Amino acid sequence: MVVTYLFVGLVAVYTALAAVVDIKLHRIPNYLTVPAAVAGLLFHTIFWDFGIGPWWSLAGFGVGFALLFLPWLLGGSGMGDVKLLAALGAWLGPQIMACAFVLSVFLAAIIALGVMAKVACFEGATVANRRYLQKRKNRPKKGSAAVPGNRAPMRVLPFAVPVALSTWIVLGWLCYFRGSTLFER
Repeated sequence: MVVTYLFVGLVAVYTALAAVVDIKLHRIPNYLTVPAAVAGLLFHTIFWDFGIGPWWSLAGFGVGFALLFLPWLLGGSGMGDVKLLAALGAWLGPQIMACAFVLSVFLAAIIALGVMAKVACFEGATVANRRYLQKRKNRPKKGSAAVPGNRAPMRVLPFAVPVALSTWIVLGWLCYFRGSTLFER
């Protein structure tokens, strides 16, 4: 029972830190993701079964990494998001990671639509369109030359926010229905 609470607490702290850092810095640095991945692997090695725990954690790491790797290659997400999910997968394992990811994509879409609708209602549809849907022209920084091409539209919200929310929902659901048997497979 204590192990379950420790697990949920550590995952909640990691996802909350990732969300806050992503909001403030607009990126998720390695100093947050790498220790989280290692800690997830160690947690499952120590508290689960040495024969299965590390493999379960590595499988979750691989699933988390694979879920956003192709979107990253296509320019749809940042590498910090990929590493966030990989580290989270090391904690959650492959199945729970997949569930949390699906829910996070759903939440991201709902929140993004809500933010864009709010901007459209209060600032106008043209502003919302220009801010979130159209490519922006590169503007040179002071003292630097202009870079040709267009930048991607502004992101509505950092992806770590719906990832954190979805992880908390999935873990809350699992704890409610499985309680202290969270680690029994």
